[in-house]
Amino acid sequence: MGATLTIDTQGLLDNLRTVHRLAHDRGVDISVVTKALTGHRDLVELLVNSGATSICESHLENLKKWESLTCEKWLIRSALPGEAEDTVRLADVSLVSESMTLSHLSQQAVRQDRTHKVVIMVELGELREGCLGDELGHLATWCHELPGIELYGIGANLSCLHDIVPDVVNMNLLATYAESIETHLGISLPVISGGSSSALRMLVDGTLPKRINHLRLGEAILLGNIVCYDEPYPSARQDIFTLSAGIIEVKDKPSLPYGQRAPGRVAVGEDPTLSDQGIRRRALVGIGKQDVRSEYLVALDPQITILGDTSDCLVADVTDCDRDYAVGDRVDFRLKYSGLVTAMASVYVTKELV
Repeated sequence: MGATLTIDTQGLLDNLRTVHRLAHDRGVDISVVTKALTGHRDLVELLVNSGATSICESHLENLKKWESLTCEKWLIRSALPGEAEDTVRLADVSLVSESMTLSHLSQQAVRQDRTHKVVIMVELGELREGCLGDELGHLATWCHELPGIELYGIGANLSCLHDIVPDVVNMNLLATYAESIETHLGISLPVISGGSSSALRMLVDGTLPKRINHLRLGEAILLGNIVCYDEPYPSARQDIFTLSAGIIEVKDKPSLPYGQRAPGRVAVGEDPTLSDQGIRRRALVGIGKQDVRSEYLVALDPQITILGDTSDCLVADVTDCDRDYAVGDRVDFRLKYSGLVTAMASVYVTKELV
């Protein structure tokens, strides 16, 4: 049997209910970010049937799979101009930071006789998507005037590229931007979306400004983790996903490689990342970079040290393990978020729901 990703569905639903309860107590709505599930219909349907009233996706291909699901659907990667038709047809809400995108969405909404909701993204320092503060007023006015488009709210992306976390300063700035737009246009914005799973810490601490009434949560629900802080929230389950792979070789070998290294690489004896620890027992595990990179894995056996990986296998030091690992034994891992994304996407990893 090859690599297997076991998914504890009860744990997943426990986290969904815990997060919804935390948010509800503080007057915040939640959209569940499902992109890490990479189109797994059964899991997304389970979430929707168990209380997820709003889901977020970054791929239109997946939104097409969810077309029959009864919930609010968000496209959280801004549509390309050529994707406007499908965006309006498949998504109730999309995130936008460009006037050209708004124009294309408006044209398609009119053609399809629909109203498409838009959340304008504003830059708060993460430097991923978002218009600058001095652009926001113009963009919001343009959005408000376009036919077929509803200015549903504003939002921000944080903690995805440079690990800039939500705090009192940037969340209050987002709230101030919202109030300025409402005053200027004479409207009330339904949604002020304060970011992703890193904002859960402010929600738990009670420091999230009251005007922030919406969060987009993925990792917090799937892995029970508060992004950037690498800590669980109260009652979080962090054991939902377990990756298991078999050992294909166990040998006692030198701890240092030997021979001439490739041009441009320092000699083995001069490489500070390598140290001579004598002969060590090494296990070759049948999972590699094409499935998940080793830096995104944590072995459940704390005595295992992951040494590195290649395209199709992982090398681990098992010298100090109490268990005498042998060929055919399986090694279990927890996954970090990026590891979950690639393992879920890999066609070589079997997914088992329990």
